[in-house]
Amino acid sequence: MSKTTKNYKDTVFSSLFYECNNASDNAKSLYKALTGKNVEEIEKCRLEEVLFREFKNDVAYIMDGKWVCFIEHQSTINPNMPLRLFIYAARTYERFITSDLIYSYNLVNVPKPEFYVLYNGTNKLENSKLMLSNAFLDNTGDMTAEINVKILDINYNRMDTQLKNCHVLSDYAFLVDRVRNNNGNMEKAIRECIDNDILKDYLTFYGSEVINMLFEEYNAEKALEIRGKEEYEKGRAEGEVTGEEKGKAKMIQIFYQAEKNIKKISDTFKIPETEVRRLLALNVK
Repeated sequence: MSKTTKNYKDTVFSSLFYECNNASDNAKSLYKALTGKNVEEIEKCRLEEVLFREFKNDVAYIMDGKWVCFIEHQSTINPNMPLRLFIYAARTYERFITSDLIYSYNLVNVPKPEFYVLYNGTNKLENSKLMLSNAFLDNTGDMTAEINVKILDINYNRMDTQLKNCHVLSDYAFLVDRVRNNNGNMEKAIRECIDNDILKDYLTFYGSEVINMLFEEYNAEKALEIRGKEEYEKGRAEGEVTGEEKGKAKMIQIFYQAEKNIKKISDTFKIPETEVRRLLALNVK
């Protein structure tokens, strides 16, 4: 097992299933647990740079040349995941299809995309899928474009039996569970895992690097919980928005999720920055 030099902020999940020496084998096991399919050959195809700088997908593999599997790991469910995965898929296909093939009269064959979000938040999972069409301002009638994203709960005490067949995923879930039960005491959680032969080789080898990743993840999770409560209370105070303003606010909020740049949104939509902030604060569903 060799340590990796990362060019972006990794998580323990992406380290286990994409970066470490055993990542390919771990990914094969995970894919079998997700789909029931055995695969022999896999090829890494994660995007390190995409349209929006802060968005980089967690895990992406081409499986036996037939399927391209996108797996995201989240502690909070982001309703914009289908839109993000739509962008990831398009950018991935761009990498192995040349422009002359696109304009050819022969049908271009591509791996079938599959999309998964593995959720390990503390709240109970309410939905088992997200759909791209939920983001459309008009989502009535036939959908000419759609993406279905399967959401699976990977909390240790709630994980489906089939997913536990991937022992690395089960062990990862146990590690996260120990971190939470020890109120963020990473060293104690790791000792408990090693004592129980959970990810023992991985945790022993990576040591402080794992602690740093867990520390960032744990604190980011807590920050999101606080932010979520604040946004919920703000939404209740602001009240519901209806009509044309609702559509405009929803569009602004979608752009903000991607850009995080109020000035750029103001310039794009030709509205004052104060109006952008007002629309961002509105509670729209």
